[in-house]
Amino acid sequence: MPAELTDSVRAFLQEARFAVIGTSNPDGSVHQTALWYALEGDAIMMNTGTASKKVRNLRRDPRAAVTVVDSGQARHATLLGTVSFDDSRVLEDLTTLASRYAGPQAGPGIAQNIAKVPHITLRLHIEQVQTFGKI
Repeated sequence: MPAELTDSVRAFLQEARFAVIGTSNPDGSVHQTALWYALEGDAIMMNTGTASKKVRNLRRDPRAAVTVVDSGQARHATLLGTVSFDDSRVLEDLTTLASRYAGPQAGPGIAQNIAKVPHITLRLHIEQVQTFGKI
């Protein structure tokens, strides 16, 4: 069941911070990597190489945790849910992410460069929200 995102959590997630996604390795250990992200409605959109370990893990077990940390204050939001894959808008999603983090002038060129390697969009459908600190 989708989680309700409060206005304060939405505002926190709208800021350009890095996300750390945690997936489950076949042996049950955790695999974590940092990614760019964007909040889209009630989901977190991310993009990664199709050959990445996180993609292999998520194809086997789509459950994931994404933590977004405020590097300036002791606060973070952890979002738990299920990831779906979307390869229909990879360049558009990469452009959205690159423009969010590098600016609208540089974003499209960075996205084109990243897209030289096969990528896929990940969407975390948020089922639970945990926060720490004043959010």
